[in-house]
Amino acid sequence: MTTEPPNENALIPYLRAVATELGLLAEDAAVEPADPLYGQIRFAGRPADGPAKHLLLTWDRRDGWQLNAAGGGSGSLHVVATLAGEIRPSPRAVADFTLEALADRGERLIRRQCDGDRLSALLDRYAEPAAKRRPRRSAPAPSRWSRPPNSAWSRP
Repeated sequence: MTTEPPNENALIPYLRAVATELGLLAEDAAVEPADPLYGQIRFAGRPADGPAKHLLLTWDRRDGWQLNAAGGGSGSLHVVATLAGEIRPSPRAVADFTLEALADRGERLIRRQCDGDRLSALLDRYAEPAAKRRPRRSAPAPSRWSRPPNSAWSRP
């Protein structure tokens, strides 16, 4: 049995290890130096027939690990699942819990796109079926020899 992290510096590597087990990046994990100490991992879940939904995996000393989903248009979070047992289980156990909870919801885990995450946006667009993509519009090619209207070149 592992013990809970005593401070923010001990929690950061633990959260990053969980993020790595989920196939996410270390930057998807963050610690809030609140009382009680609070950590979170941001990602998204995508159902087979719909758009991605923002999810948050949170940890604190009181409740342990919880999976939260954004609810409705208000953006408020509600708890979807709680990992029972230890306050600080192994990163693999947290990843298994998260993936099972998502599967129960009919979703799969994907990395959330940050505003500056252009590569992820391009890769997601590339992965879309061609029928769903909007055709590119190209600007009309400029005419090399255009005449200004009502000029001396105009014929009467």
